[in-house]
Amino acid sequence: MITRIVMAALLAGTSGGALAQQQAAADTNDGIPEIVVTAERRSQSLQRVPISISAITSEQLDVRQITEARDLSAIAPNIAVNGGTTNAAAAVVTIRGIPTNADESMGFDSPIGMYLDGVYLGRSSASTFEVADIERVEVLRGPQGTLFGRNTTGGAVNFITKAPAEEFGFALRGGLGNYDQRMVRASINSGRIGDALRLSASYLHRRRDGVVDNILQPDSSQDPGGFKTDTARVAAVWDVTDNLKVSNTFDWTRTKGVPMANQLTGVGDGVFRPNAVIDGVQVPRVQPANVAGYLAAATALQPQCGAPLASVTTRRLSSMCLDQARPSTDTIWGNLTRVEYSGEAVTIRSSTSWRKWRNVIEGSDLDGLGTIRGPAFTQATTLNGLPQSTLALFQPAGTAAFLASQAVPTTTQPLFQASNDRRQTQFSQELELISAGDGPFQWVLGAFYYSERGYERNPQDFAFVLDTNQAVFSSTNFGALAPLLQAGNPARFRAVVQSSTLGYRAGGRSVAVYGQASYRPESLDSKLGVTLGMRYTWDRKWVDRFQNGATPFAGADVALNQRNVSFSAPTGHLTVDYRATDDVNFYARVAKGYRSGGFNLRQSTSVANNIGLIPFEEEKIWSYELGTKLELFDRLRINAAVFRNNYSNLQATVPIPITGGGSFGTQVVNAGKIEYTGFEIEGQLRISSMFSIDGGVGHVVPRVKNFPGTSSTGAIVNIASVATPGNAPAWTGNLSGNVRVRLKDDVRMVGRVGWSYVSSQEYFGNPLNTPFADQIRGNARSLLDAQLRFEGLKVGPVKNAALTFWGKNLTNQAYVNRGIDFGQLGFGSVIFGDPRTYGMTLDIAF
Repeated sequence: MITRIVMAALLAGTSGGALAQQQAAADTNDGIPEIVVTAERRSQSLQRVPISISAITSEQLDVRQITEARDLSAIAPNIAVNGGTTNAAAAVVTIRGIPTNADESMGFDSPIGMYLDGVYLGRSSASTFEVADIERVEVLRGPQGTLFGRNTTGGAVNFITKAPAEEFGFALRGGLGNYDQRMVRASINSGRIGDALRLSASYLHRRRDGVVDNILQPDSSQDPGGFKTDTARVAAVWDVTDNLKVSNTFDWTRTKGVPMANQLTGVGDGVFRPNAVIDGVQVPRVQPANVAGYLAAATALQPQCGAPLASVTTRRLSSMCLDQARPSTDTIWGNLTRVEYSGEAVTIRSSTSWRKWRNVIEGSDLDGLGTIRGPAFTQATTLNGLPQSTLALFQPAGTAAFLASQAVPTTTQPLFQASNDRRQTQFSQELELISAGDGPFQWVLGAFYYSERGYERNPQDFAFVLDTNQAVFSSTNFGALAPLLQAGNPARFRAVVQSSTLGYRAGGRSVAVYGQASYRPESLDSKLGVTLGMRYTWDRKWVDRFQNGATPFAGADVALNQRNVSFSAPTGHLTVDYRATDDVNFYARVAKGYRSGGFNLRQSTSVANNIGLIPFEEEKIWSYELGTKLELFDRLRINAAVFRNNYSNLQATVPIPITGGGSFGTQVVNAGKIEYTGFEIEGQLRISSMFSIDGGVGHVVPRVKNFPGTSSTGAIVNIASVATPGNAPAWTGNLSGNVRVRLKDDVRMVGRVGWSYVSSQEYFGNPLNTPFADQIRGNARSLLDAQLRFEGLKVGPVKNAALTFWGKNLTNQAYVNRGIDFGQLGFGSVIFGDPRTYGMTLDIAF
C-alpha cells in the first residue's frame, strides 16, 4: 500500500523544494533566524516593530499546510477560527476576543481586516483562497487604524505571496490522504528574462471526500465536508529601470463542496422558560416552539433514517440523513497591479486592485433528519380528526361526522432549508509615499479609495411548530369546550409551512487619507522612538432591498427598503518604544479603531408604522497596550504584551420573533460598552541546530458593561450581567517541538509535533434569546498534529525531492466548530470540526 501511495505521489507531483535549501543553511546555524515583516509598509525585523504581530514564515506554512484563513486557528496567541454554516469556504476569525461576522450578509463589515498582498478583502466570505505560493502570513493584533485603516478594530491578517524568483525553477507536489484526499500543485519561475522581466505561474488542484456519511447520498464526494478546489496564479515583475518596478498578479480560485453537516443537538420540549430578573426588572426569555412534540409524531420517509428524535444528540455522528444538502460553489477572481518608484528620498507606490466573488449555495440541510412527514396546520383543516361526539357539541351532526372522518393534513417540510446566490465586486486604489533611508525620521503618507457592489438572493423554507392546544383550542377561543377539544386533538403539534426570500442589492464607497511618522533621536543613541499615526475615513453605504418575505416589495414598501447612509471617523495611534539593547525592546501603544456602521438586511419594515430600514451606527475602540520583545543568547525569543480594549457602540446581532412571514429574523443594536483585557506570550527556543520549541498562550477577559435588552413592559434595560460575547474563547495556546537531523549526505529528516488549544466559547451573546445555548456551546478543543519530512532525496534524475507524512487531529477529538440557535423556531444545531485526517506529499524541485 505504501509503495502504491509513493508511486502515485511521484506521478502526481507540487512545490516546496525551496524548503530543502532553507533547511540546509539551518543545519549549521544554532541561532534563531531573523523574520522580516512589512506591517509598517517597509521591510523591518519582526523584533524591531513595536506592535503585537506574529509572522508565519514560508517554512512554517509549508510544514503546517496553511493556505488560507480557515487554517489559522491557534497558530498565534489570541487567534481562533470557527467554520462557516452554509458556505463551504467561510470562516469566523477571532482576534483578542473580537470575531468576524457570523452573519455573512453585505450589511455588515468585518472588524478583522483580511488582506492579500496588502489588498483589503471587503467580504470575509470572499477571503478564502488557495493561493499556491504564500511567502508569509502576518497577524497583527489590536486596532490597526492607520496603515490598514477602517474595519480593523480587532486586528488584521495579511497573506503575502511570493514574487517571481530571480532564477529559473520548476516544482511539483503530489499528495494523497484519507477520505480520498488528492492534490497536485505545480509552479514555475522563469528567472530573469533580458535582465528586466520575471514571470511565475502556479496551479493547484485539491479534493477530498466528505467526513460525514450522508446516508441518502451514494457519492462520497458529495458528503458533508467534501470539496474540490482549483486555483491558478500568474505573476509578473518588470524592472523598467533601476528605480522603477511594475508588477502584476492575477489569481483565480474555484471551490465546490458540500458544507459540513449541521447536526441537531437541542429541540424545544414545551417547558416554559420563566422571565429573568435583572436588577429587579422582569426580562422575558424567548420561548422555543415544541419541536420535540412535533418530531415525536413525525416519521422519516426513508426507513434507514430511523425515528427523527433519535437523531437529536450532542454526540458527533459519523453518518446522518441529509436530504437537502447540496454543493456550495465559490468562485474568486483577482488582479493587482503595483507600480513602485524608488528614489533617493522617497518611494512612491501605487496599488490598483480589482476582485470579484460569486457564491452559489444550491441547498442547505440544517436539521439532519432526512425527509420527515408530520402534521400540517391550515386554517381550513383545524377541526379534522376530532371526535365526532365533541364536534357535535357545536357543529351540525352531518358536519361533525364529516370533519371527524377527515385526516389531519401532513407536510414533508424540513425544519429549515435555504439556498443562496451572492455576488460581490470590489475595486481599490492606494497611493503611498514612503521615506527612503534609515535616518532618525521616517514617514509614510497615503490615500486610499475603495468601492464595492453586491447582490444576494436567499430563499428560505422552514416549519414553525404550532401548539394547537394553546394557539387554537384554548379557553379564550372555545370556553368550557377547550378541555374536550384538547383531549381529543389528533395532532397537537403541527407545522406551519413558511417560505421567505431575502433579496437585495448593496454597495459602498470608502475614502481615506493617512500618515505615520517615526522619530528616533540620534542624541539618545537611537534607543527611544516615538511613532504617531493618523487616518481619516469617509464611508458611504447604500442598499436596495427588493424582498424580505414571500413576495417582492411593491408600492410604498419599495421606498422603505431603499436607504443610504454615511459615516466618518478619525483613527490612529501613538506608540513609544525603547530599545534597551539590540535584543531587548519595550513599547507602549495607544490606538483608536473604527468599524463602519451599516444596515441589518434581515430587519422587518412596516408601511403601517412608517418603519423603514434603520441603519446601525459605527463601532469605536480605544486600545491600550504594553509589550516587550526579547532575544536572549541568540537562542530564545520571547514576545509578550498586555492590553485593554474599550469598545463602545458594539454592533450586536440577536434573533427576534418571526412575524409576518419575513426571513429568519435578527436585530442589530449598538450594544453599549465592552472591555477586553488580556495578555499574550509567544516564544521560540532553539536548543541546538537539531532541536527547537515554539509556542504561545493568550488570554482574554471580556467584561460587558452595557448590553440593551427589553423588559416585559417594553422598556430598554441593561442586561450586561447575563451577556457574554460570542465567538470569544478566553484561552488559546499552542506548543510544538521540532527536530532537524541530517541522516546521510544531503538527506535530512525534519519532524514536528504540534498541539493547539482553544477554550470553550459561546456563539451568541444574549442567553435570553438563545434557549439552546447549552446544547450548541463550543467545547474546548485540544488538537494534536504532526509532520515528518525527509528532504534531499534522490529519485532517478531528480536530486532534490522531499517526502512528508502528516496528520491532523490525531486523537480524533470531537469538537464543535460552530453553533446555531434558531431561538423561537425551537431547535439548535452544531457543526463539528474535522475528524482525524492524515496523508503524505511528495515534492520535486528542478
